[in-house]
Amino acid sequence: MQLKFDPGQGQSFWQEISYLPGYPSDEEMPISVMVFETDAIYRLGEVLLHIEADPTLPVLVVMDQTPMQRNSDSLKPLFLQILHDQGWQVEIEMMQPDATSQVHTDMAHIDIVKRRLKAGQSVIALGSGTICDITKHACFIFAQETGQQLPFLVFQTANSVSAFTSNMAPTFIDGVKRTLPSRYPDALICDLETLRDAPVEMTIAGVGDLLAAFVSFPDWYLANQLGLDPDYSDLPQTLLGPLDEIFISQAEAIRTRSLDGMALLAKLIALGGLAMSLSHATTPMSGYEHVMSHILDLQSEISSRPLAAHGSQVALTSILGTGAYQRFLAEFEAGKIEPGICYPSASPMEILLRDSFSRLDPSGKAGEECWADYRLKLDAWHAHRPDFESFLNDWPDIKGKLLALTAPPERLKAILEAIQAPISLAKLVPPIQLEEAKLAFINAPLMRKRFTLGDLLVFLQWDREKLWEQIYGLVI
Repeated sequence: MQLKFDPGQGQSFWQEISYLPGYPSDEEMPISVMVFETDAIYRLGEVLLHIEADPTLPVLVVMDQTPMQRNSDSLKPLFLQILHDQGWQVEIEMMQPDATSQVHTDMAHIDIVKRRLKAGQSVIALGSGTICDITKHACFIFAQETGQQLPFLVFQTANSVSAFTSNMAPTFIDGVKRTLPSRYPDALICDLETLRDAPVEMTIAGVGDLLAAFVSFPDWYLANQLGLDPDYSDLPQTLLGPLDEIFISQAEAIRTRSLDGMALLAKLIALGGLAMSLSHATTPMSGYEHVMSHILDLQSEISSRPLAAHGSQVALTSILGTGAYQRFLAEFEAGKIEPGICYPSASPMEILLRDSFSRLDPSGKAGEECWADYRLKLDAWHAHRPDFESFLNDWPDIKGKLLALTAPPERLKAILEAIQAPISLAKLVPPIQLEEAKLAFINAPLMRKRFTLGDLLVFLQWDREKLWEQIYGLVI
């Protein structure tokens, strides 16, 4: 299938999208090479030279201990051997797992990589989203401290998340996931055989991560119409195209992990990352559904349990999010709203927030981090009361746009079923308990400053317990 905007087309891709409404004037081909090819692994040396890596200095390769396959070969030894055969010296930084047997993007891991960086050195992230985020942010901090932008290549080992082309890094801060400004890679290599041979659950997760758009797109528009985000544009939707139609038509190629299917999914994932980067925020691909997922992660982190595959978890929170939109759009009556009751003061909201997060983290650190962010949103909500009143008057038009941006939860479930992805919380690995999901659904609006449908439900005093009872059956 040919995408309307193909990131594998090099300079012509960047030129074509630069004319789209919403494209930032200060971004000119920020990723100089994106390769989506069979046997792309053998282009490592060529791509390193293209991004001006110094062949006289060792390349730092950041990876973890996860074994990976490519055809009959162990991927990582093959990767290192190819670099050696092409004349490159290699240094390795092996990321170590924590008590959950996983590596997480946190400042401790980022600092380990940053301390290995040297002036003039080139850097490769060999892994999936976590390794990419750790490495990119270490390079970003190094550049901030030294003024030196190191050549940075990402070798994507799975079609799992949209981190690879993003210039942001979701990072755990005091147990709470926060998105930090970071940097683009200079090059991205997607070797189709590597992506085909990645664990199937990671490929499924990549589809799930993109399904977030059916919640995040309407959330972003909602915040814009309420005066809380002036930066909304249709650029992300234009770049990605009709995702639901694409996934339904290409489900067989993705499910069987054909090389064409892996190329298509890798390109969509790249476009998802660029949609965020070119919008200068994760907002286009991260709304209510991602905050629910972050709270599920927080519960796992605090209890020292492994995290479920990010995209598969997000797929299910996206089903909950689209279910909430479906109910809200069917039942909301703007003419019956009394704006005066929609503006709680800071004191009761702080008490509610700190009490909610103290159940998860008795130390209070998570509550402190979340309140610092949430109070900014609450202040903005109060400051933009006239926009809310306009919103109520303009509701019929706004409702129409929201309906166009979201999708019925059954549509998302059909996509997941077509690629044989888990469609219930109990089928995730590890499984998510229903009470954990409910806690995430109810408390997600309290976690960060970004405005979503969840916040509007809070301020409208919507019966969210009843709403949960209406939608939780979608994910069991």
